[in-house]
Amino acid sequence: MRNRKIATLISAGTLIFSMLAGAGSAAADEKKAGENLFNLDGTLPIVKDASSMDPITIAYVSPPEKTVAVAEMPMTKKIFDETGIPVEWIEIPSDGATEKINLMLNGGDYPDVFWNGISSDMAIQYSDQDIFIPTEDLIQQYCPRLMDIFEKRPEYRKGSVAPNGHSYGFPYVEEMYGLVKTPGPFLINKNWLDKVGKKVPTTVDEWVDCLKAFRDGGDLNGNGVADEVPYSFGMGCDGLFNSYDTFNYFTGCFGSADSVCSANAQANHLRIVDGKIHFTAADDAFRKTANFFNKLYSENLIDMDSFSPGPNADTPLYISKMSGDEAVIGCLGTWAPVNEIVNPKVRSQYVAIPRLTGEDGKGGVEVNYSEMAETSMVAITNKCKYPEVIAALVNYCMDPEISVTLNWGPEGYTYVKGDDGVLHFNLDKDGNIILKNGYQSFTEQRANTTPGRGSLVVLSDYYGKVADYTWDAIDLLQGQKENGKEEIMEDIDAVPKMMLTLEEQQTIARIYPQVANVVDTFQMNAILQGGADNLWDQYLNDLKSAGVDELVDTYQGAYERFSAS
Repeated sequence: MRNRKIATLISAGTLIFSMLAGAGSAAADEKKAGENLFNLDGTLPIVKDASSMDPITIAYVSPPEKTVAVAEMPMTKKIFDETGIPVEWIEIPSDGATEKINLMLNGGDYPDVFWNGISSDMAIQYSDQDIFIPTEDLIQQYCPRLMDIFEKRPEYRKGSVAPNGHSYGFPYVEEMYGLVKTPGPFLINKNWLDKVGKKVPTTVDEWVDCLKAFRDGGDLNGNGVADEVPYSFGMGCDGLFNSYDTFNYFTGCFGSADSVCSANAQANHLRIVDGKIHFTAADDAFRKTANFFNKLYSENLIDMDSFSPGPNADTPLYISKMSGDEAVIGCLGTWAPVNEIVNPKVRSQYVAIPRLTGEDGKGGVEVNYSEMAETSMVAITNKCKYPEVIAALVNYCMDPEISVTLNWGPEGYTYVKGDDGVLHFNLDKDGNIILKNGYQSFTEQRANTTPGRGSLVVLSDYYGKVADYTWDAIDLLQGQKENGKEEIMEDIDAVPKMMLTLEEQQTIARIYPQVANVVDTFQMNAILQGGADNLWDQYLNDLKSAGVDELVDTYQGAYERFSAS
């Protein structure tokens, strides 16, 4: 009996060993088959024989300007001709794309890969369903270029790690010397200053004197119409990196710089102060700035259109006034002057204002945003049979020249390569981009020649070595520098790019709209009706009732986790 039991155990052990050996052999065979099918060491093509595998389905959210099928774009053809990867594209119109993607994910009808359209928050929201596969090991094994970038920019690695320790996808990084870290140029009309005998202001008091001179200066643009306004801003318009609601520019002049940005709206009015998350709209500087703007309003120095909504949430009403052949605004915030002040003669009248000094500090804003715009731009789902191929594709896209042309457009359209080996923008003698195939704008040409916005990295180190700095951002960056960009970024600590837990996302989504409504109501009433001092105590109580302390605590917990990672 005992011998029979021993024999049975031996047989069972032999069977288990055989099964494990078989499994190991199958895995080894699968690995060998993969080695035979793919080049995963950076050699091209990545796929040796496209007919040996099923096409990888890739979803692509297309911009509204796109009319060419993504598979037919010159940059798409280049990438997939060189890599040999067979792809079946699924195009999703940008209008309502988030809702459509959520329906796909919830209904189980989703592709192998998302080229774009997946935010870091979405990746976390679906992480407990294992729809998106972790990518940290794929990056380690198949993405040496991204690993090198993470070594150079450790903040991008930290910002890509979810609270559970995983990464879900591959990042999109577009460095432009910190272009998106501060608002666009804050401008004043130099021609008008010369006519009223004023110099470009350097203090808040001098700036107000200039506005008064504009108000009283008569027909400064010489068109015979009383259409001049001293100053325009976009109340509540936090689009394009807070370039338009310049109320926030002035809070630093009264003791506490603010931070507002629609690209990270639920972190509006949050900053890092002494290593802690701080809510700036509860600082006394906010009350003082509201009083200051009420005084400007009462003295007819502010354009009344500043308080009316623009054509969309990211564009203030006053921008439409800058499309004419005469300057009608003395001082304004812009994002890209070359695109917003269309007439070059009008545009040439404006200069950037140096960083203004006030009674208790200097103006300026650093927004809560990152040049790593997204951590999960390319995301792999659990349906993908070849995740290592996608990782190798990402590594290919991380080549500096590929990243540049994937982002802005291919050689022969956006760029021409010079004898120096550098990609130069294809510009005419007036410095405008030369458009091909009947395209009417650079935006339209870009949208139809490259899929863009996949996982790529453009570092500031590339400019002048790999490619020119972006042609339509040169005046933008120069204006920011003249506004004091470097000093502003040195003085102000913005909230970094952080991945939030699902619970943190839900808490912030529940509280922030109520807090924002309290802030916006106080700001509007205090400017238009006055009495900020009398409203202040009730305002602070309303903030507490709306949950501002819990909002701050939630971000503080995320920041501590991020700092410790």
